[in-house]
Amino acid sequence: MRNVLLSLLPLFSGATASGTAQLLPPPFLFFPGSNLSTAAAYDHDGPLAAQDAASDVECAAASAQTTFGLRWVSYGNYTLLPGYDDGELVPAQSVVMYLGVANRAAAVDSICSFAVGGLANGKPGSWVDDTSFHPCADLRDTDGKHNFIITTSAAFSLTDRYVSVNQTWYCHDDARRLVAYTGSAHSTLDMSCDDGGEVGGYHLENCTSPNVELPVTLL
Repeated sequence: MRNVLLSLLPLFSGATASGTAQLLPPPFLFFPGSNLSTAAAYDHDGPLAAQDAASDVECAAASAQTTFGLRWVSYGNYTLLPGYDDGELVPAQSVVMYLGVANRAAAVDSICSFAVGGLANGKPGSWVDDTSFHPCADLRDTDGKHNFIITTSAAFSLTDRYVSVNQTWYCHDDARRLVAYTGSAHSTLDMSCDDGGEVGGYHLENCTSPNVELPVTLL
């Protein structure tokens, strides 16, 4: 039973108007209790390759007032249905956050997927938020001379639906030196929830947010 339940959880992230769970666009699947460890990217308005942006001095100027575009923002709240707990170590509730982050200055994208908390002592109704930052997909790149890694991390509070994103990226300055920038963005999300029905022994509540652009503060 445990393997069946856990194998079904990653497959669903959305719900249609009729309440039927739907798949994320492949290959973006999320896994409760784990983080994505491979680089991923998605299209946004005016996409550029990361190495193109890092080689362009306009990236440095744009970094002073860049934004993080959040896309595909959603979380799935899985609650174990009565009669499906056969005494094995099956989580009674699992909530997984998923979002894409687009840095407009550097023209790079990252994908984040992470669990956002858990039940205290496994007891229903005792949810405890995990608002710590979780690593997202690293993006490895080069400008032909330097190798660098664009790192992103994100945190989410289920209770107040507050999201935070940190990222370190690289641009060339006017002297053609490669400079690291670290920025942070935060916002309370306007999320709506749908009943996703039964998914492999769990009841699914799927909550989504419209795409948002968050102003970035350089650290």
